Amino acid sequence: MNRLVLDVVDDGPPPSVLGLSTSLSDVSLVFALNRSLSWGLIRHEDWRCVQKPLYSTHALYRGLCHGLDVSLLWNAPESSTWIEAPASAAVDLFSEEVTEAPKRVLIQKPKNLHALLIVEPELSPQEMVILQRRIASIPGVVGQNILPWSTLRERENFLFEPLNTEV
Repeated sequence: MNRLVLDVVDDGPPPSVLGLSTSLSDVSLVFALNRSLSWGLIRHEDWRCVQKPLYSTHALYRGLCHGLDVSLLWNAPESSTWIEAPASAAVDLFSEEVTEAPKRVLIQKPKNLHALLIVEPELSPQEMVILQRRIASIPGVVGQNILPWSTLRERENFLFEPLNTEV
């Protein structure tokens, strides 16, 4: 017997997601993307993600670029806190109590992803190839991985509100 499961988180067409490996910092990468691709990504409020048992905050850059809603999410968190503090064992003179939350990357596989480029609406395969070629020409970008939307765990962490372009 089969069971139909509805995914209520994904209520629209999936975005294109490109994982970037780079030797650049987040600010330098955004500067290079803006310069090379004539984009206008700017820093937004840090993005707070839930990765049980942690809350983590990641640098988020967004912009409306050539009619596309583009977001760059830095994979390594800037800060991390516990949702619920872990139960501590009996404290004695020689035990160390763990109080600081670890900083766990949002996407762990494939390894060495530094940033996630999320483009809405989804790019066609030809548009994705063109984008990848242009990004590959940026010094400091050492790798790219297309990440299928359906393979991302906890996809709700990657859904951003539409940009408010009304002034």
